[in-house]
Amino acid sequence: MDKEKSIIGYWISEKKQQKLNWKEFKNICEQKGFVLKKINLDGNLDSQGPFHVFLHKLTDTLALAERGDQNAKRIVTKAQEYLYQHPEMILIDPFENTIQLKSENADENLKSLRSADIRFPFISKPLFAHGSSDAHKMMIIFNEKDLMDCQLPCVAQDFINHNAVLHKVFIVGKYFHVVERPSLRNFYPIDCEQLSTLFFSSHDISKSGSKSQWSVISKEDKALRIEPNHEIIQYIVAKVTKIFGLTLLGIDVVIENHTGKYAIIDVNVFPGYDGYPHFFTHLIDTITNFITERRVNHNLDCSILKKCNEELDSGFESDDKKKKPIK
Repeated sequence: MDKEKSIIGYWISEKKQQKLNWKEFKNICEQKGFVLKKINLDGNLDSQGPFHVFLHKLTDTLALAERGDQNAKRIVTKAQEYLYQHPEMILIDPFENTIQLKSENADENLKSLRSADIRFPFISKPLFAHGSSDAHKMMIIFNEKDLMDCQLPCVAQDFINHNAVLHKVFIVGKYFHVVERPSLRNFYPIDCEQLSTLFFSSHDISKSGSKSQWSVISKEDKALRIEPNHEIIQYIVAKVTKIFGLTLLGIDVVIENHTGKYAIIDVNVFPGYDGYPHFFTHLIDTITNFITERRVNHNLDCSILKKCNEELDSGFESDDKKKKPIK
């Protein structure tokens, strides 16, 4: 790092700051020579800058803006204009980088499910709930008669039997860490005949130490457990980060019990990082690498431009020497 301190501007809700223990990050920033500065998106951004890095968790605001919320649109537009005016600033993460059932008619939704080859049981998730408590409210639909329980618009996703084990993969740039959490038990064809819609909170089911009745599996199913392969997880991380172009990312991965196939069931921008050791250290290392790369590229561009100018000047001088003097 240069002697000049780099400024990290951030916008993260108070709730998330408390959850992440933001004071620890502030201390690490000071130790590493960074200034951590909170951004007021309602105020003038130019007067608050300059910033070398803009770190944010604006998922909710971006989602609201897409749905037409005028205040959210105003905030997003202001932020985008500032980013456009300061292309040298590092953004973590880019705004643009973040089967829908919309009909109230159950028959139409059934056709949509069939065309997408989604079978019973399937998971129904709210479509617009980024970052809010509603994002955790889900349901398992076991049969056609319970399609009416879907809260539209929603996302329909095949339920994969995975022995009630969820692998949460937390990513910070080139770093990642896998945390095992409880999940839903296996469901079989007989369950589709006997059970009605299961309403549940993914947060409650998959939080550390959860003892939900829906996470209890039989002795026979326990024998089907498959341990995650580090190389496969690493491959998934590389692919997903490349596709999304994000630095702070969470991936929920399950392993199908009979086939051993890996399935990504959810992707979250700037997740909670519960159980991730040294999160802030890895975050500041990632930011440092970004700044170093940006400065190296800038110096390289300046060097190339200087060389081009020198060659042009040299060319003009040579041409002048070739000219005959006027007698």
